[in-house]
Amino acid sequence: MRKFIYIFDALCPWCYAFTPIVKKLHESFRPEYGLEVLSGGLVVGDRVGPMDNKLKENIRTAYSSIVERSGAVFGEPFYQLVESEDWVMNSEIPAVALAVFRESNSPSSPLEFVHRLYHFIYVEGKNPNTSELYEDLACHFKLDPALFVKRMEEDHYIQQARYDFALAKQLQAEAFPRLFLQTSETYFHLIAKGYSDYEQIVRIVDKINNSQP
Repeated sequence: MRKFIYIFDALCPWCYAFTPIVKKLHESFRPEYGLEVLSGGLVVGDRVGPMDNKLKENIRTAYSSIVERSGAVFGEPFYQLVESEDWVMNSEIPAVALAVFRESNSPSSPLEFVHRLYHFIYVEGKNPNTSELYEDLACHFKLDPALFVKRMEEDHYIQQARYDFALAKQLQAEAFPRLFLQTSETYFHLIAKGYSDYEQIVRIVDKINNSQP
């Protein structure tokens, strides 16, 4: 079965803008096409730390291009979060949360989880380093919030998140978002490098399908 592979990062604003397009694409092509969602690991290791001061000071201007291109909405609470001194950027924490969700009994998809995670961060301005955000996510998907947060501390899920990062590197995805179409065990077609329009991606997918038996 062919599948899309969506590599995103919770701290990537362009990924936030692109996720609804991936959702629409998946709805258009399923059930013939599956979907795998991987955390990319944008801010991990030595990169973990506060947002660059220059970007922080100009965040509204810097993100205006995202708004103009995609129509994505950044809530005032998000800008307040950015401007606070409390937010240390760390991609591993939300990646671990996704790993926990994948092994939960929720009928919702990982993409729906990512979509709601982005809403909490970029619209409601919830700090992705706090347990409160993940408790709220768990409640939204009718999961036990205390158990969800406890599992985020387990090494199994931490290693799952890091395995996502490793897979992203194998696919040479070092900037995000990235969207691939896997057509066989060894063929991975890069169909979106950065934010792309839905119609453009569909044309690329159709071209790939027409060129292969």
